[in-house]
Amino acid sequence: MCVPIVQFVKDNTAISLLPIKIRQCRFIFLIYFNVVKILTKINWLLYILFWSYSSQVYASGEYRAVGTRIIVPGLGGVSVVSPYNPSGNQAGMAFTESSSLSLYYANTGIAEGVNNFMAMGMYKLKKGGTLGFTGSYFGYELFNDKKFGVGYALKLADFVSIGAQIDVLNNKIAGYASSTSVTFELGTLFKVSKHVDIGAHVYNPVRAKYGKETDERIPTVFRLGATYHTNDKVWITGELEKDLDVNLAFRAGIDYKVNEYVFLRAGFLTLPVSGSLGAGIVFKGLRIELLGAYQKVTGFSPHLGLSYVF
Repeated sequence: MCVPIVQFVKDNTAISLLPIKIRQCRFIFLIYFNVVKILTKINWLLYILFWSYSSQVYASGEYRAVGTRIIVPGLGGVSVVSPYNPSGNQAGMAFTESSSLSLYYANTGIAEGVNNFMAMGMYKLKKGGTLGFTGSYFGYELFNDKKFGVGYALKLADFVSIGAQIDVLNNKIAGYASSTSVTFELGTLFKVSKHVDIGAHVYNPVRAKYGKETDERIPTVFRLGATYHTNDKVWITGELEKDLDVNLAFRAGIDYKVNEYVFLRAGFLTLPVSGSLGAGIVFKGLRIELLGAYQKVTGFSPHLGLSYVF
């Protein structure tokens, strides 16, 4: 527990004796507090800058945690370390051993021609920490929603990391002016034990608006999850997600490594109720993932992920 141990000496002076782990807890809290303060200041400076160039603003920048290990029902990525961490939980980047590049595609099933594309990458710095980037496109010619983010993750101790990302969001509707907004996201990942990881993440904690012409705010989304991995073959993950304007959602999934080259996975999501099933191939640094998701409203939608670790 992060509670000071107090010992009284002869002069009745209270002296705090802080063991190593208690000092670490205090240090981590101070880091979190200062990171949020800094990001909030940067966010508002960029927000004011883009405000002056936006005449009208429409619904854009909705939180889309993409990547076949993330957006697919049941495979919430908040507590999973993977090449898709730049879009799921930036804190996970700090525990990766290598740099990587990833591509993602999904046919959403919402309407003909509406697709979801994303590119992301991580670069392991020699002096500590990991840089990440993500760029996404959702929609089609008449309506599209774009996001570009740059993030950074750092280990605060062997068992905990923190990650943050500044996001620039752009929305375009045919016949209207496009709009640009700015926000940020913040996450953490704890290695509770050899087999259990816990992750937490918040998107748009400052409740930024879409722009000066509207009171509508970009969604604020909180996520909390845990992953249990018995060995290199199996991991099981569960996650809670709460949009401030939407009911609580739960997703869970399982990943099974058949052999050195092939893995299988499945999962489900409660809001909307949906399920997924898929497989992947790993060959040296290349990973190919193909999954199918199904839900009652949009029907079947394929998801394809490619990543290269180097």
